[in-house]
Amino acid sequence: MHLIRNTFRLVGRQDWDAVKRDIKPIYAATGPDAALAAVDELDEKWGASTVRWIRLWRNAWEEFTPFLDYDVEIRKVICSTNAIESLNARYRRAVRARAISRPSRPR
Repeated sequence: MHLIRNTFRLVGRQDWDAVKRDIKPIYAATGPDAALAAVDELDEKWGASTVRWIRLWRNAWEEFTPFLDYDVEIRKVICSTNAIESLNARYRRAVRARAISRPSRPR
């Protein structure tokens, strides 16, 4: 997830839709070899404009490849933090609603 977010920090806003479509084969690949082939294709397609964000993927490759060992269903949960963030927000709201107010100190 962090790799995807950092990719968009290095890409101009006008290219976000195209990059989103083009990096999906990397993190949706069936294995490291297929993902590496997708990175190579991306490098060829985007050319010199991808130097920074392709380098980002290549530098983080050792940390990224264990992600590809998970099943597709588990990858979706890992990539989508919406459910986790929603749960955390509910916890925070519940704790705030049940917070005990402090008794005032005598002067």
